[in-house]
Amino acid sequence: MIQQNNRLFRSDTELVEARVGAVPRKSIFGFVLAFVVFVSAHAGNTQTAKEKVRIALGSISVNSSIIPIGQEAGLFSKHGLDIEPIYFGGGMNSLAAVTSNSVQFLAAGSTATISARLGGIDIVMLSVQSNKLDYSVFAAPEVKTFHDLKGKIVTGTRPGASADSALRLYLRRSGLEPDKDVIFISVAESQQGRLNALMRGSVAATVLAPPFNGIAKQAGFRELADLRKIDIEYAGNSIAGMTPYIKSHPLLVENFLKGYIEALHYFRTQKEKALPAIMKFLKMTDRARAEEGYDYYAELSPVMPYASAAGVRSVLQFLAVRQPKAATASPEEFYDNSFLKKIDDSGFTKSFASSR
Repeated sequence: MIQQNNRLFRSDTELVEARVGAVPRKSIFGFVLAFVVFVSAHAGNTQTAKEKVRIALGSISVNSSIIPIGQEAGLFSKHGLDIEPIYFGGGMNSLAAVTSNSVQFLAAGSTATISARLGGIDIVMLSVQSNKLDYSVFAAPEVKTFHDLKGKIVTGTRPGASADSALRLYLRRSGLEPDKDVIFISVAESQQGRLNALMRGSVAATVLAPPFNGIAKQAGFRELADLRKIDIEYAGNSIAGMTPYIKSHPLLVENFLKGYIEALHYFRTQKEKALPAIMKFLKMTDRARAEEGYDYYAELSPVMPYASAAGVRSVLQFLAVRQPKAATASPEEFYDNSFLKKIDDSGFTKSFASSR
């Protein structure tokens, strides 16, 4: 290889000499040497090892596809990170992965994270993807109104999952007390498991998001409520991490959030590129269903995924029934917007905001 490169360099030198004529050989040799140094340095930079980061995903849905889409588009890699999103099955399982240091970040519904912090786990949210309840309540055809759910069996996957929180909140606002007026059971496989339980008749109602809500509607199930339209702010999917790790890796956290912000922007503005990635992540073949999910979440996708005190307060109010500490806790204890604020203040998102 070295000999081959020497032949190439001689050939290049002869070509340059033929063109410049009177230029001394020493000058040409110096030029070639400088060029070799530049190429070597550049090659070294491009081969710099990226830092490995593992992220626990709380669900398999269009909403949770942002990070895998960003990974496929190389948006985390450009910030020096080699990310690995892993689905563990539900917010509680994913929470166990981050608290055991098996993964560095948790991307799941905020309810489990807030509940864990109330229980003494030193975990904090770094962003919230949406402060809306992004589910619809679907019920068996014979269920005409929420009153008909009294005495019936329902599911929100499992206690602590974001879907479970949304369904319980809806029932309470409708005047039904979960676990008293309505029976909750746990099912596996996140949204697919909930849809399967509804179709089998194992439950009378559940909450679904795209593309599963469209499948339920087509199958003849009744949409009782679109929870996005409820006048309530509620912290949804969040990025969280253990506080000691965040404090000891500030640059990595900042770079990860930059990649995440770019992934949100990419998702929001690159529909034709995002759709195949969504279908791959959800293992779907129906483009129409994927597009339905994309349109649903693109509308909710923020430029900057700040957590809000009002959204966290709603989660605390929901948790207070089972965790009395939640009734007096300050919402600001559960999130840290400082990294997003630093990124925002740097002008990083200026062009993203203009294309909203």
